[in-house]
Amino acid sequence: MTGTLSAFAVVFIVSAAQVQASELVNSLLPAASVDSTGMIKDPPALGTPKFHEEMSTVLWLQETRTPQQTKFVETTLDLERFAPVVGDAIFEVDGPALKVLIDNAIDEVRADYDAVKGIYDYPRPFEISSAVEPLGDARPVASYPSGHSIRAVVYARLLAEIFPEKSNELMDLATRIGHGRVVAGVHYPMDVSEGQKLGHAYADAIVAGPVFQQTASQIRAAGSS
Repeated sequence: MTGTLSAFAVVFIVSAAQVQASELVNSLLPAASVDSTGMIKDPPALGTPKFHEEMSTVLWLQETRTPQQTKFVETTLDLERFAPVVGDAIFEVDGPALKVLIDNAIDEVRADYDAVKGIYDYPRPFEISSAVEPLGDARPVASYPSGHSIRAVVYARLLAEIFPEKSNELMDLATRIGHGRVVAGVHYPMDVSEGQKLGHAYADAIVAGPVFQQTASQIRAAGSS
């Protein structure tokens, strides 16, 4: 796995010198292409039975989490997180261009969901209960919906467009990353489930667009030339 990660990194390190983002993309996620607030549920009001159910799940997963789970949830979420799944297939495409394409998509997605988070401004589990012992980079920023869960789905979906034979494995990893946010005590289950729903909507809008389709075709073709 270490060798694969190193090779993955080497392919991407040259991207800044070889590829300019402006040469590849204009807008991957057009404004209003996703009804971000309309497609997800409102989170439960604090103190309600539904809220206590969500918090109980967070605390139960905290009590049962293993060292292996701790290591998993503390791993940074970026494109290289998916390297073990993609493996040597990265050498069959234009890796630098792929990184620019996906990084641009993630930036546009993040800008949209940050606005959604600001609307709900929902507190993290560890802000509400001192019994929660969060793992990783636990920052007191808006909890709902889960940005990690959104980005994990978008990473997996876009990579699956380039490596369709890896689709199931990529989505399995994305699902585990989302679940791990609850294990880590930094999100409620609803943050994750609704975040994943939103992630799929973002991915649907991106992959349907002409900019993504054209660039993805170039990325695949460059690897076979």
